[in-house]
Amino acid sequence: MTRVVLRIDFDDERYIGHGRIELLEYIDEFGSIAKAAKAMGMSYKRAWYLAESINSTFKEPVVTRQHGGKGGGSAGLTALGKTVVKEYRAMEAGVLKTYAKSLKTMEKALGPKKQFQA
Repeated sequence: MTRVVLRIDFDDERYIGHGRIELLEYIDEFGSIAKAAKAMGMSYKRAWYLAESINSTFKEPVVTRQHGGKGGGSAGLTALGKTVVKEYRAMEAGVLKTYAKSLKTMEKALGPKKQFQA
C-alpha cells in the first residue's frame, strides 16, 4: 500500500513527523509513556526522550506527565498536543488528496517487488 510520510522541519533541530505523531497518539490513547513505548516497540527511555524533544519544540507543553506513585505515573496530551496531532493528520490527508492522481500514476508504473539479498 502506498503511503506518504510527512515530516515538518521547523529548523535544523526541531521537527515533527509520522513517528512522533504516532507516539503522541499512543500516549493519548493509553495515558502512559511506558505503554505507548511498548505499543511502538521502543524503550521507555527513547519514548521519554522523544516526548521531551516534542515538548521543547513548542512554547507550551504537548505532553503532560504525572510522576509515579503506588500505581505508576501517567501521561497525556495537552490541548496543544491534541491540536498538533489533529493538524498533522489533516495535512497528511490533504497531501494524499492533492496528489492522489500522481500517486496512482506512480503505482501503475511500479515493477514487481524484488527480494534483495545482502
